Amino acid sequence: MNVLISLDGISYRSFAGYMQHRIENGYSCCKKLITTFPSVTFTAHVAAMTGSQLDRHGVFDNIVARPETMERVALYGDHEILCNEALHKQTIFHSLARNAGTSCCVHWPMTSGNPYIHHLVTESSSKKKLKANVSVEEIDRVALHETTQAIKAGIYDLIATRFVGYDALSHQYGKDSPEALHCLELLTTHLDHIEKTLKEMQKPFNLIIFSDHGQSDVQSFFYPNEILAKSQWKQHFRNKQIRFVGDGSGALLFYSSLAHQQNKEIMAFFNQIPEVHRFYELAGDKPSACKPFGILDLKHMVCGEDIAFPEQPKYQEMKSLHGYHPANVDEMNGFLLCLGDAFTKSKVIEETNIENIAPTLAQLFRIAHPCDGQPIKDIFKEYE
Repeated sequence: MNVLISLDGISYRSFAGYMQHRIENGYSCCKKLITTFPSVTFTAHVAAMTGSQLDRHGVFDNIVARPETMERVALYGDHEILCNEALHKQTIFHSLARNAGTSCCVHWPMTSGNPYIHHLVTESSSKKKLKANVSVEEIDRVALHETTQAIKAGIYDLIATRFVGYDALSHQYGKDSPEALHCLELLTTHLDHIEKTLKEMQKPFNLIIFSDHGQSDVQSFFYPNEILAKSQWKQHFRNKQIRFVGDGSGALLFYSSLAHQQNKEIMAFFNQIPEVHRFYELAGDKPSACKPFGILDLKHMVCGEDIAFPEQPKYQEMKSLHGYHPANVDEMNGFLLCLGDAFTKSKVIEETNIENIAPTLAQLFRIAHPCDGQPIKDIFKEYE
Protein backbone atom coordinates (compact mmCIF):
# COMPACT_ATOMS: atom_id res chain seq x y z
CA MET A 1 0.00 0.00 0.00
CA ASN A 2 1.27 3.43 -0.93
CA VAL A 3 -0.04 6.66 0.62
CA LEU A 4 0.70 10.15 -0.71
CA ILE A 5 -0.12 13.11 1.56
CA SER A 6 -0.11 16.74 0.41
CA LEU A 7 0.10 19.49 3.04
CA ASP A 8 -1.09 22.52 1.13
CA GLY A 9 0.85 25.77 1.46
CA ILE A 10 3.59 24.89 3.97
CA SER A 11 7.03 26.28 3.15
CA TYR A 12 10.03 24.06 3.84
CA ARG A 13 11.14 26.81 6.21
CA SER A 14 7.88 26.68 8.18
CA PHE A 15 8.16 22.90 8.54
CA ALA A 16 11.85 22.88 9.46
CA GLY A 17 11.12 22.62 13.19
CA TYR A 18 9.29 19.33 12.65
CA MET A 19 11.76 17.80 10.21
CA GLN A 20 14.49 16.53 12.55
CA HIS A 21 12.05 14.57 14.71
CA ARG A 22 10.79 12.77 11.58
CA ILE A 23 14.33 12.00 10.41
CA GLU A 24 15.20 10.57 13.84
CA ASN A 25 12.15 8.30 13.52
CA GLY A 26 13.26 6.79 10.22
CA TYR A 27 11.89 9.21 7.63
CA SER A 28 14.09 10.15 4.72
CA CYS A 29 13.65 13.74 3.66
CA CYS A 30 14.22 16.19 0.87
CA LYS A 31 14.84 19.53 2.56
CA LYS A 32 13.57 21.60 -0.35
CA LEU A 33 10.97 20.48 -2.90
CA ILE A 34 11.21 22.89 -5.83
CA THR A 35 7.69 23.84 -6.81
CA THR A 36 6.15 25.10 -10.04
CA PHE A 37 5.84 28.58 -11.48
CA PRO A 38 3.31 29.94 -10.79
CA SER A 39 3.69 28.42 -7.32
CA VAL A 40 -0.02 27.73 -6.80
CA THR A 41 -2.10 24.76 -5.68
CA PHE A 42 -3.55 23.47 -8.94
CA THR A 43 -0.42 23.83 -11.04
CA ALA A 44 1.72 22.17 -8.35
CA HIS A 45 -0.65 19.26 -7.70
CA VAL A 46 -1.02 18.54 -11.40
CA ALA A 47 2.77 18.57 -11.74
CA ALA A 48 3.01 16.09 -8.86
CA MET A 49 0.43 13.76 -10.40
CA THR A 50 1.54 13.97 -14.03
CA GLY A 51 5.28 14.32 -13.51
CA SER A 52 5.38 17.18 -15.98
CA GLN A 53 5.47 20.97 -16.00
CA LEU A 54 2.75 23.27 -17.34
CA ASP A 55 4.03 23.38 -20.91
CA ARG A 56 2.97 19.73 -21.12
CA HIS A 57 -0.08 19.38 -18.87
CA GLY A 58 -1.55 22.83 -19.59
CA VAL A 59 -2.76 23.83 -16.08
CA PHE A 60 -1.32 27.31 -15.68
CA ASP A 61 -2.89 28.62 -12.46
CA ASN A 62 -5.86 28.33 -10.10
CA ILE A 63 -7.75 30.81 -12.30
CA VAL A 64 -7.48 30.78 -16.09
CA ALA A 65 -9.37 32.47 -18.94
CA ARG A 66 -10.91 31.59 -22.27
CA PRO A 67 -8.63 33.50 -24.67
CA GLU A 68 -11.39 34.16 -27.19
CA THR A 69 -13.70 35.90 -24.66
CA MET A 70 -11.40 36.69 -21.69
CA GLU A 71 -13.97 34.96 -19.46
CA ARG A 72 -12.36 34.00 -16.14
CA VAL A 73 -12.59 30.30 -15.25
CA ALA A 74 -12.05 29.23 -11.64
CA LEU A 75 -10.67 25.70 -11.34
CA TYR A 76 -11.79 25.24 -7.73
CA GLY A 77 -14.63 23.02 -8.90
CA ASP A 78 -12.20 21.10 -11.15
CA HIS A 79 -13.66 22.85 -14.17
CA GLU A 80 -14.10 20.56 -17.17
CA ILE A 81 -12.34 23.01 -19.49
CA LEU A 82 -9.03 21.65 -18.17
CA CYS A 83 -10.01 18.74 -15.92
CA ASN A 84 -10.72 16.44 -18.85
CA GLU A 85 -9.63 13.19 -20.47
CA ALA A 86 -6.47 14.72 -21.94
CA LEU A 87 -5.30 15.65 -18.44
CA HIS A 88 -6.55 12.46 -16.77
CA LYS A 89 -4.48 10.31 -19.13
CA GLN A 90 -1.30 12.13 -18.07
CA THR A 91 -1.75 11.27 -14.37
CA ILE A 92 -0.20 8.46 -12.38
CA PHE A 93 -3.77 7.26 -11.76
CA HIS A 94 -4.09 6.39 -15.44
CA SER A 95 -0.74 4.58 -15.54
CA LEU A 96 -1.68 2.63 -12.42
CA ALA A 97 -5.12 1.66 -13.74
CA ARG A 98 -3.59 0.59 -17.05
CA ASN A 99 -1.56 -1.90 -15.02
CA ALA A 100 -4.58 -3.17 -13.06
CA GLY A 101 -3.79 -1.00 -10.02
CA THR A 102 -6.38 0.77 -7.88
CA SER A 103 -6.37 4.29 -6.43
CA CYS A 104 -8.29 6.47 -3.98
CA CYS A 105 -8.21 10.29 -3.90
CA VAL A 106 -9.34 12.47 -1.01
CA HIS A 107 -9.68 16.23 -1.52
CA TRP A 108 -7.13 16.15 -4.33
CA PRO A 109 -7.54 18.95 -6.91
CA MET A 110 -8.14 18.37 -10.63
CA THR A 111 -9.52 14.85 -10.16
CA SER A 112 -13.26 15.31 -10.83
CA GLY A 113 -14.45 12.95 -13.52
CA ASN A 114 -11.18 11.01 -13.64
CA PRO A 115 -12.32 7.49 -14.63
CA TYR A 116 -8.99 5.98 -13.56
CA ILE A 117 -9.56 6.78 -9.87
CA HIS A 118 -11.52 4.00 -8.19
CA HIS A 119 -12.74 5.93 -5.14
CA LEU A 120 -12.93 9.73 -5.20
CA VAL A 121 -13.88 12.08 -2.35
CA THR A 122 -13.82 15.68 -3.55
CA GLU A 123 -13.40 18.66 -1.24
CA SER A 124 -16.61 20.19 -2.62
CA SER A 125 -18.62 17.05 -1.82
CA SER A 126 -17.29 17.02 1.74
CA LYS A 127 -18.22 20.68 2.19
CA LYS A 128 -21.77 19.96 1.05
CA LYS A 129 -22.11 17.15 3.59
CA LEU A 130 -20.72 19.34 6.37
CA LYS A 131 -23.06 22.17 5.29
CA ALA A 132 -22.59 25.92 5.82
CA ASN A 133 -19.84 27.73 7.74
CA VAL A 134 -17.62 24.68 8.00
CA SER A 135 -14.10 25.28 9.31
CA VAL A 136 -10.99 24.15 7.46
CA GLU A 137 -10.09 22.04 10.50
CA GLU A 138 -13.35 20.11 10.02
CA ILE A 139 -12.58 19.61 6.33
CA ASP A 140 -9.17 18.21 7.26
CA ARG A 141 -10.74 15.91 9.85
CA VAL A 142 -12.93 14.51 7.08
CA ALA A 143 -9.81 13.99 4.96
CA LEU A 144 -8.13 12.17 7.85
CA HIS A 145 -11.16 9.94 8.41
CA GLU A 146 -11.51 9.09 4.71
CA THR A 147 -7.80 8.32 4.48
CA THR A 148 -7.68 6.01 7.47
CA GLN A 149 -10.82 4.21 6.26
CA ALA A 150 -9.22 3.72 2.84
CA ILE A 151 -6.08 2.32 4.50
CA LYS A 152 -8.14 -0.08 6.61
CA ALA A 153 -10.08 -1.21 3.56
CA GLY A 154 -6.81 -2.58 2.21
CA ILE A 155 -7.98 -2.55 -1.42
CA TYR A 156 -6.11 0.44 -2.87
CA ASP A 157 -2.59 0.46 -4.27
CA LEU A 158 -2.40 4.26 -4.02
CA ILE A 159 -4.20 6.64 -1.65
CA ALA A 160 -3.65 10.35 -2.35
CA THR A 161 -4.92 12.89 0.21
CA ARG A 162 -4.63 16.66 0.51
CA PHE A 163 -4.96 18.68 3.73
CA VAL A 164 -6.03 22.29 3.13
CA GLY A 165 -6.17 23.92 6.57
CA TYR A 166 -2.78 25.58 6.88
CA ASP A 167 -2.97 27.18 3.45
CA ALA A 168 -6.41 28.66 4.11
CA LEU A 169 -5.52 30.01 7.55
CA SER A 170 -2.22 31.45 6.33
CA HIS A 171 -4.06 33.46 3.70
CA GLN A 172 -6.50 34.72 6.29
CA TYR A 173 -4.23 35.36 9.29
CA GLY A 174 -0.61 35.09 8.08
CA LYS A 175 1.84 32.23 7.67
CA ASP A 176 3.27 32.64 11.17
CA SER A 177 0.00 33.52 12.89
CA PRO A 178 -1.18 31.56 15.96
CA GLU A 179 -4.10 30.25 13.90
CA ALA A 180 -1.89 28.90 11.11
CA LEU A 181 0.72 27.47 13.48
CA HIS A 182 -1.96 25.74 15.55
CA CYS A 183 -3.26 24.15 12.37
CA LEU A 184 0.26 23.04 11.44
CA GLU A 185 0.60 21.38 14.83
CA LEU A 186 -2.76 19.65 14.28
CA LEU A 187 -1.65 18.42 10.87
CA THR A 188 1.41 16.76 12.38
CA THR A 189 -0.91 14.75 14.64
CA HIS A 190 -2.91 13.75 11.54
CA LEU A 191 0.33 12.50 9.98
CA ASP A 192 1.10 10.50 13.12
CA HIS A 193 -2.38 8.97 12.99
CA ILE A 194 -1.94 7.95 9.36
CA GLU A 195 1.47 6.40 10.09
CA LYS A 196 0.04 4.53 13.09
CA THR A 197 -2.87 3.21 10.99
CA LEU A 198 -0.49 1.96 8.30
CA LYS A 199 1.69 0.15 10.84
CA GLU A 200 -1.36 -1.43 12.49
CA MET A 201 -2.25 -3.08 9.19
CA GLN A 202 0.97 -5.13 9.53
CA LYS A 203 1.51 -5.07 5.78
CA PRO A 204 4.21 -3.48 3.61
CA PHE A 205 3.60 0.23 3.02
CA ASN A 206 5.22 3.38 1.72
CA LEU A 207 4.24 6.86 2.92
CA ILE A 208 5.21 10.03 1.04
CA ILE A 209 4.41 13.43 2.54
CA PHE A 210 5.03 16.66 0.67
CA SER A 211 4.09 20.32 0.52
CA ASP A 212 3.05 21.78 -2.83
CA HIS A 213 4.26 25.34 -2.19
CA GLY A 214 4.98 27.86 0.56
CA GLN A 215 3.65 31.24 1.65
CA SER A 216 4.90 34.81 1.84
CA ASP A 217 3.68 37.87 3.70
CA VAL A 218 1.78 40.60 1.80
CA GLN A 219 2.87 44.24 1.95
CA SER A 220 1.30 45.87 -1.12
CA PHE A 221 -1.19 45.28 -3.93
CA PHE A 222 -0.83 45.65 -7.68
CA TYR A 223 -3.61 45.96 -10.29
CA PRO A 224 -2.18 45.54 -13.82
CA ASN A 225 -5.57 45.71 -15.57
CA GLU A 226 -6.07 49.20 -14.14
CA ILE A 227 -2.77 50.13 -15.78
CA LEU A 228 -3.83 48.59 -19.11
CA ALA A 229 -7.12 50.51 -18.96
CA LYS A 230 -5.20 53.81 -18.89
CA SER A 231 -2.39 52.88 -21.25
CA GLN A 232 -1.87 53.24 -25.00
CA TRP A 233 -3.51 49.76 -25.25
CA LYS A 234 -6.70 50.84 -23.46
CA GLN A 235 -8.92 50.28 -26.50
CA HIS A 236 -7.59 46.75 -26.89
CA PHE A 237 -8.39 46.19 -23.24
CA ARG A 238 -11.93 47.54 -23.65
CA ASN A 239 -12.39 45.28 -26.68
CA LYS A 240 -11.38 42.26 -24.55
CA GLN A 241 -8.29 41.59 -26.63
CA ILE A 242 -5.92 41.71 -23.67
CA ARG A 243 -6.28 41.01 -19.95
CA PHE A 244 -4.36 39.89 -16.89
CA VAL A 245 -6.00 37.06 -14.95
CA GLY A 246 -5.10 35.94 -11.44
CA ASP A 247 -6.35 34.97 -8.03
CA GLY A 248 -4.72 37.21 -5.44
CA SER A 249 -1.24 35.95 -6.23
CA GLY A 250 2.41 36.76 -6.81
CA ALA A 251 1.90 35.96 -10.50
CA LEU A 252 -0.78 36.77 -13.08
CA LEU A 253 -1.49 35.20 -16.47
CA PHE A 254 -1.49 37.54 -19.48
CA TYR A 255 -3.94 36.73 -22.28
CA SER A 256 -3.87 38.45 -25.65
CA SER A 257 -5.22 38.13 -29.15
CA LEU A 258 -2.87 40.84 -30.42
CA ALA A 259 0.10 40.32 -32.71
CA HIS A 260 3.30 38.99 -31.18
CA GLN A 261 5.14 42.28 -31.57
CA GLN A 262 2.40 44.20 -29.75
CA ASN A 263 2.55 41.68 -26.91
CA LYS A 264 6.30 42.11 -26.68
CA GLU A 265 5.80 45.86 -26.38
CA ILE A 266 3.33 45.35 -23.54
CA MET A 267 5.82 43.05 -21.82
CA ALA A 268 8.58 45.63 -22.15
CA PHE A 269 6.26 48.30 -20.72
CA PHE A 270 5.40 46.23 -17.63
CA ASN A 271 9.00 45.13 -17.10
CA GLN A 272 9.80 48.77 -16.29
CA ILE A 273 7.21 48.96 -13.47
CA PRO A 274 8.76 48.79 -9.95
CA GLU A 275 6.35 46.12 -8.67
CA VAL A 276 7.27 43.69 -11.46
CA HIS A 277 10.10 41.21 -11.10
CA ARG A 278 9.90 39.76 -14.61
CA PHE A 279 7.38 39.22 -17.41
CA TYR A 280 7.86 35.70 -18.80
CA GLU A 281 6.74 34.77 -22.30
CA LEU A 282 5.37 31.23 -22.72
CA ALA A 283 6.89 29.60 -25.76
CA GLY A 284 6.26 26.30 -27.54
CA ASP A 285 3.24 24.51 -28.90
CA LYS A 286 -0.20 25.22 -27.52
CA PRO A 287 -0.98 22.48 -24.94
CA SER A 288 -4.23 23.93 -23.67
CA ALA A 289 -7.32 25.83 -24.74
CA CYS A 290 -6.51 28.31 -21.97
CA LYS A 291 -2.85 29.00 -22.66
CA PRO A 292 -1.83 32.60 -21.90
CA PHE A 293 0.81 34.54 -23.80
CA GLY A 294 2.89 35.10 -20.69
CA ILE A 295 3.12 35.19 -16.90
CA LEU A 296 3.73 38.38 -14.93
CA ASP A 297 5.92 37.57 -11.91
CA LEU A 298 5.73 40.20 -9.18
CA LYS A 299 8.32 41.25 -6.66
CA HIS A 300 8.35 39.67 -3.23
CA MET A 301 5.43 40.68 -1.00
CA VAL A 302 3.50 42.36 -3.84
CA CYS A 303 0.07 40.78 -4.33
CA GLY A 304 -1.40 40.93 -7.83
CA GLU A 305 -5.12 41.13 -8.47
CA ASP A 306 -6.89 41.20 -11.83
CA ILE A 307 -9.58 43.81 -11.16
CA ALA A 308 -10.43 46.70 -13.47
CA PHE A 309 -12.86 49.53 -12.82
CA PRO A 310 -15.64 49.23 -11.65
CA GLU A 311 -14.60 45.91 -10.05
CA GLN A 312 -13.61 46.04 -6.40
CA PRO A 313 -10.56 44.47 -4.72
CA LYS A 314 -11.22 41.05 -3.21
CA TYR A 315 -7.92 40.25 -1.51
CA GLN A 316 -6.95 43.35 0.47
CA GLU A 317 -7.50 41.50 3.73
CA MET A 318 -5.15 38.71 2.67
CA LYS A 319 -2.14 38.34 4.97
CA SER A 320 -0.10 35.73 3.13
CA LEU A 321 0.10 34.46 -0.45
CA HIS A 322 2.08 32.53 -3.03
CA GLY A 323 2.50 32.33 -6.80
CA TYR A 324 5.98 33.86 -7.18
CA HIS A 325 8.75 32.19 -9.11
CA PRO A 326 10.37 29.76 -6.63
CA ALA A 327 13.86 30.64 -7.88
CA ASN A 328 13.24 34.26 -6.91
CA VAL A 329 11.25 33.79 -3.67
CA ASP A 330 12.68 30.83 -1.79
CA GLU A 331 9.72 30.64 0.61
CA MET A 332 7.62 29.27 -2.25
CA ASN A 333 9.30 25.86 -2.07
CA GLY A 334 7.97 22.92 -0.09
CA PHE A 335 9.52 19.72 1.32
CA LEU A 336 9.19 15.96 1.02
CA LEU A 337 9.29 13.08 3.53
CA CYS A 338 9.32 9.33 2.87
CA LEU A 339 8.87 6.33 5.16
CA GLY A 340 8.36 2.69 4.30
CA ASP A 341 9.61 -0.61 3.00
CA ALA A 342 11.00 0.76 -0.27
CA PHE A 343 12.78 3.75 1.23
CA THR A 344 16.12 4.03 2.96
CA LYS A 345 15.95 5.24 6.56
CA SER A 346 16.87 8.73 7.70
CA LYS A 347 18.46 9.77 4.40
CA VAL A 348 18.64 13.53 3.83
CA ILE A 349 18.87 15.07 0.36
CA GLU A 350 19.02 18.76 -0.31
CA GLU A 351 16.45 19.26 -3.07
CA THR A 352 14.41 17.75 -5.87
CA ASN A 353 11.57 18.90 -8.12
CA ILE A 354 7.86 18.40 -7.53
CA GLU A 355 7.40 16.74 -10.94
CA ASN A 356 9.62 13.89 -9.69
CA ILE A 357 6.83 12.64 -7.40
CA ALA A 358 4.82 10.85 -10.11
CA PRO A 359 7.79 8.90 -11.53
CA THR A 360 8.83 8.04 -7.94
CA LEU A 361 5.38 6.50 -7.43
CA ALA A 362 5.74 4.68 -10.74
CA GLN A 363 9.04 3.27 -9.49
CA LEU A 364 7.25 1.94 -6.39
CA PHE A 365 4.68 0.19 -8.60
CA ARG A 366 7.24 -0.98 -11.16
CA ILE A 367 5.21 0.53 -13.97
CA ALA A 368 5.95 2.87 -16.85
CA HIS A 369 4.75 6.45 -16.59
CA PRO A 370 5.69 8.80 -19.47
CA CYS A 371 6.56 12.25 -18.13
CA ASP A 372 9.29 14.86 -17.79
CA GLY A 373 10.34 13.98 -14.23
CA GLN A 374 12.66 11.28 -12.88
CA PRO A 375 12.38 8.95 -9.85
CA ILE A 376 14.06 10.28 -6.72
CA LYS A 377 16.57 7.43 -6.63
CA ASP A 378 18.53 8.78 -3.66
CA ILE A 379 15.77 7.73 -1.25
CA PHE A 380 15.23 4.17 -2.54
CA LYS A 381 16.84 1.21 -0.79
CA GLU A 382 17.57 -0.49 -4.10
CA TYR A 383 19.95 2.31 -5.08
CA GLU A 384 21.92 2.36 -1.83
